[in-house]
Amino acid sequence: MDHYIRAKTWIANQIAEQLVRERQSEGTNGNFSYSLEERQAWLNDPDAYLRYRKEVELSLQGFYATCKRDNPKCVGIETKFARVMKERLWANPELIESLLPSYPPLCTRLTPGPGYLEALALPNVDVITSNIQSINATDIITKDGRHRPVDAITCATGFDTSVSSGFPIYGRDGLNLRHEYSDYPRSYLGLCTDVFPNFFHSLGPNSFQGAGSLLVMIESIHSYIAQVLERLSTGNVKTVEPKRDPVEKFTAYCDEYFKRTVYTADCLSWYKTAPPGLSTEQRMRGRVTASWPGSSVHTIKAMKSVR
Repeated sequence: MDHYIRAKTWIANQIAEQLVRERQSEGTNGNFSYSLEERQAWLNDPDAYLRYRKEVELSLQGFYATCKRDNPKCVGIETKFARVMKERLWANPELIESLLPSYPPLCTRLTPGPGYLEALALPNVDVITSNIQSINATDIITKDGRHRPVDAITCATGFDTSVSSGFPIYGRDGLNLRHEYSDYPRSYLGLCTDVFPNFFHSLGPNSFQGAGSLLVMIESIHSYIAQVLERLSTGNVKTVEPKRDPVEKFTAYCDEYFKRTVYTADCLSWYKTAPPGLSTEQRMRGRVTASWPGSSVHTIKAMKSVR
């Protein structure tokens, strides 16, 4: 099997890895089922179940600190991740040079990839880092001039995650939201933007978690939107939209917040937005427009009630 790698990335261990190791068997690579005995024990002892849930949650939420440049948990995380990746590539240690990024962890989204590094080190896998130049009926041709015959090709790239993509959404005076978001996405709390009344995002600009639980963030966002909808349904109100000033202030707050984080390091990341036509170096320094400016616990507090 030939495995083509277009860019280097950090391959991290799973959240709550120790708890996973205790429950998985040989060859499961992190996918496991809770035993009937364990589920029955938790049913009989709800406090034990709550302690387990909190242990998993703490491992997930506690990881947030590593994104802040001045936090002690951020210092040394790169060395730790590099060591773990090398350990998992023990069967083919030469691969580490082709996989280890130069940017800090969390600048791009972490890839847990259970079993991925171990699979790359197998004797029947060839890791190819030369860019693909073209594909014909029988071969993949890379920029180094090599022709490699193939039986089948599986593509694992090409997703368009930008907030300017997708079907058109029109607001006042025929403004298209996709055009408004193409160069400089602005929103209020990642939920909505001015000139687009009665419109709400589920994970709009600056609402995705960099570290923490995305599920609790989605729940908080939907609960917030539900409060607005309840007001619309019971009050003497026909439309609602944020004013321009709070949209501008939240956007400015995000820009200032991310200066203190690893998300603004030089890396190509879908967390960032840059106008089309820029160089790779300029796109590396694009605005962080996907991530929420805080932890997922912070989201719960921010979305608790409508202001």
